[in-house]
Amino acid sequence: MAKYGVFESINMKSTKGAERIYDAVATVDIENGTFGYLDGLATGETVVYNFAKGTAEGKTVVVVDQPAWDYDTTYIANQRKDKFIIPAGTKFRVRVVAKGDDFGINDACVTEATKGDLAKGVYLTIDTTGKLVASATATVGAIFEATVMNLRKSGNTIVTTGAGTYGYTDTIYECAVTTLA
Repeated sequence: MAKYGVFESINMKSTKGAERIYDAVATVDIENGTFGYLDGLATGETVVYNFAKGTAEGKTVVVVDQPAWDYDTTYIANQRKDKFIIPAGTKFRVRVVAKGDDFGINDACVTEATKGDLAKGVYLTIDTTGKLVASATATVGAIFEATVMNLRKSGNTIVTTGAGTYGYTDTIYECAVTTLA
């Protein structure tokens, strides 16, 4: 099974109630943990916005942190890794990102080319695909920048004799938003 983005809203203003959580829709499949912005109301909608990947001058940065869950299945089935891709045209939730927010990501939220650079103290910016770019140096003039503050393990793997291996562990990179234009 492929590895998809995990996003944790550890200590965000949208978690505490001071920032908005919006409903959005996209014309392409969207992975959990994708960063972007809202690009006007969706056609025929009054509270659902078009989601665009990346950043844009003057637009509020948002992050996808809720996959499309099926209401007719159990909570456990909704937590499967393959549920973290939101099909095009499916409504989903995005959180407004605020300066000082703390969040957690796995390495699937980072571009393939910079995954190897992920470490404590590394800077993260957003590329045009909505993925984060890891760099050892701060980016001058960035619309969004976060710093990796801590690393921790999440999940568990259970190995049974003859029956197989179940579950998985992952490194979660705890980040703090330091720049937001």
